[in-house]
Amino acid sequence: MASSNPTLIQLPRGETASFEDMQAYGETLQGFIRDQEAALSDLQDVQRHNEIVDYLNLLANGYNEQLRLFKEAETRRRTQMLLSLMRFVGG
Repeated sequence: MASSNPTLIQLPRGETASFEDMQAYGETLQGFIRDQEAALSDLQDVQRHNEIVDYLNLLANGYNEQLRLFKEAETRRRTQMLLSLMRFVGG
């Protein structure tokens, strides 16, 4: 799946995604970027080269934003779980 186009796969929503969802999309995105970067060396059209680089940056930035939201949500979930455990044990 690493060579799949990540635009054909739904970008996980960081607030609700599982770790596995984020990891799978990240691996797909990394594979796609590697494939595109390898093809860039053969591209002679500078404008097209820049468009592809901009597109890859856009994909990476979108994923990084969702990853940031995932990490924030994961911290909240862990805090809530810890508080619930403390109430259970202490109560």
